[in-house]
Amino acid sequence: MPKAEMLSKLMAKAAFQFSKAGLETPELDAKLLLQYVNGYSSPELISKSSDILDVDKTVEFWKYVERRLNHEPVHRILGCREFYGREFCLSDDTLIPRPDTETLVEAVIDLKPSSVLEIGTGSGAIAVSLAAELVDVAVTATDISPGALETAKKNANALGVKEHIHFLKSDIYEDVKDKFDLIVSNPPYIPAADILTLQKEVRVFDPMLALDGGEDGLDFYRRILGEGHNYLKPKGKVCLEIGIDQEKDISALAVAAGFSDIIVIKDLNQINRVIIATL
Repeated sequence: MPKAEMLSKLMAKAAFQFSKAGLETPELDAKLLLQYVNGYSSPELISKSSDILDVDKTVEFWKYVERRLNHEPVHRILGCREFYGREFCLSDDTLIPRPDTETLVEAVIDLKPSSVLEIGTGSGAIAVSLAAELVDVAVTATDISPGALETAKKNANALGVKEHIHFLKSDIYEDVKDKFDLIVSNPPYIPAADILTLQKEVRVFDPMLALDGGEDGLDFYRRILGEGHNYLKPKGKVCLEIGIDQEKDISALAVAAGFSDIIVIKDLNQINRVIIATL
């Protein structure tokens, strides 16, 4: 039976176990889990580091530690992740929003579209961020997963933009009727054969629907770009997140589909992350 201990001691013990297990951010993971158990902010955890955690919360904390040692992502344990300055709830049907995707959101904001179609909304991180940041934008957010759509709706409601987003169950464009200034998507782009080589955090805990991009990872880009002209207004744009070293292939798909003025944008790690193309 775990005993009550000082917060600083518990954090150090958990971080040591995480480090020993080869986890990438052991100290941060231990800190986030301890904050979660206590409901503390980061400054509170620092100022109260000598406080004693009671036995019940200590038991709860070590259960979370065991889950993390099994490579369950810390943000799945927490049930939420910050993205573009806002907290998003997660579910088993959604990916964890990544900081790299903020590059995609910033690219769309810079373009200032009045109407946006997002394909594959997941947690709603992109759609909600755009609705919150762009004045009077009309966003339609689609997903094939009912569970993902429910999660996205909850996030839109919690973050006060529910009235600005129309959520639609659709397989790519299947049930889309309107035309838009811009189509945005962070589609599945991992080649099917590569999925088994991914970290356990991704391979086991992320929804397969959101990972598998087909044999070469480009299946969704072919569909989005190939049919995009039917759902864009004149001079409309597509703005797509891409995987590492996919920019040449996806640029070629865009040109073949009638798009031009191809722009590639790097993320904060100087990796080509976003492609913008104009109809």
